[in-house]
Amino acid sequence: MGHVYGDSTPFPFDINFIELIRQAVDCGVALLAAQHEIVNAVDRSGSFEQLRKAERARLDAMADAVKLTMTAFTSSKSERMVRTASRILESARAVIEGEMGELEGMANGHISSTRASVDHARESSFRAIEAFVLRHDLPHTTDGVRLLAGEELYSGQALVTTPFGVEAVFGLAIPAAHDWGKLRRVADLSAGTEVHVPIESGWLSKRVEVQPVKLDKLLLTEVAVTPERALITLRKAPRSGAGYQVEVATDEAQPQAMLRRLNEEGQPSGEPTLELDGEDAVHVLRLWNRVIDSTRDLAMRRQAMTTASFDGKPLRELDEPAAICTRMVNVLAPVVQEIARRSGAPGELVLRRDLGEGRREEIYITKAELHEKILQLPQGVRGVFDPFELTDGPRSPRAPAPSEPIYLDADDEDEPTRDQLHKG
Repeated sequence: MGHVYGDSTPFPFDINFIELIRQAVDCGVALLAAQHEIVNAVDRSGSFEQLRKAERARLDAMADAVKLTMTAFTSSKSERMVRTASRILESARAVIEGEMGELEGMANGHISSTRASVDHARESSFRAIEAFVLRHDLPHTTDGVRLLAGEELYSGQALVTTPFGVEAVFGLAIPAAHDWGKLRRVADLSAGTEVHVPIESGWLSKRVEVQPVKLDKLLLTEVAVTPERALITLRKAPRSGAGYQVEVATDEAQPQAMLRRLNEEGQPSGEPTLELDGEDAVHVLRLWNRVIDSTRDLAMRRQAMTTASFDGKPLRELDEPAAICTRMVNVLAPVVQEIARRSGAPGELVLRRDLGEGRREEIYITKAELHEKILQLPQGVRGVFDPFELTDGPRSPRAPAPSEPIYLDADDEDEPTRDQLHKG
């Protein structure tokens, strides 16, 4: 069921791009809201830090003033004057130190509050990306699969690399009825797989001879497949026994197959890597093809996102989630603009899906509906979505009634007083 533009010309991607745009905006709004929360938390913390330093300086000045005032009395010849001045100094010192302790306690509270707000915003960003990438692969997204054998089953991960800088790892749900729902031996995928490797032989005079080795009985204990290469580990048991590691590089014109011997601990034995050719390469590449074919659908069986990074930095440590939104919008904007240009309905983004038998289903969203989502954000950050051109042209008659925008700009707030900060 292919898709076409609103003017019936072919659409280059066979996905529901209208739903993708809708959820990309939802994701972007969540990222920008998280950015706003981080900025506000840091600004509040900075304001309080300035207030803390100023009040601490005043308390220090007060202590110096009291000490200076009492100097004349502490040097008096009257024992009573000296005793009274000393008690006044001691009392003043206790009061001032108490106030300083309270001030530092408030500072620690604000540090904790800032950290909690930032952590909450980071977690919101993480969940927004998780929800989006679980449902949609943008054009030029690449994915891979990693399977690791347990005692009876495989655990799996999906490795997703997006065109907007996010790399994510998801858990995999592998159904029991799936080909990889149980442990697999080489013979289950490609019976008769055989390679020739150098093996030491002879009792008295040791010599190395190239001998055929059948791989059929070995378990596939680990499989890691990406668009550039595949690693397949073969051992006698799920977590023990010697074996081999097959590597197939696919970034060349022709796939290149290599073989490494593994010791009893599953580590490279130190022997040279073998570059396979001839019948050995044919056998290994046939196994590789069967692995690729049988794991192809697993990348779409994603569950929860376990880790993610943006331009190499962990998402849960990122203080600028707006950068992800900006990159995502810039990646999508040319497609959004082209859909708008070809929609034929002013103020709408329209695609049609072929249903067969001469029928098509229209899929659309109004620009106004998307813009309504963006109006939830502070005015200062909405410009990130400008490349989508959502306010250009007339309003679609199918658009929802406009609502009042919500303004959340920190600039509209008065600078917090000491009492307000204390209550906060």
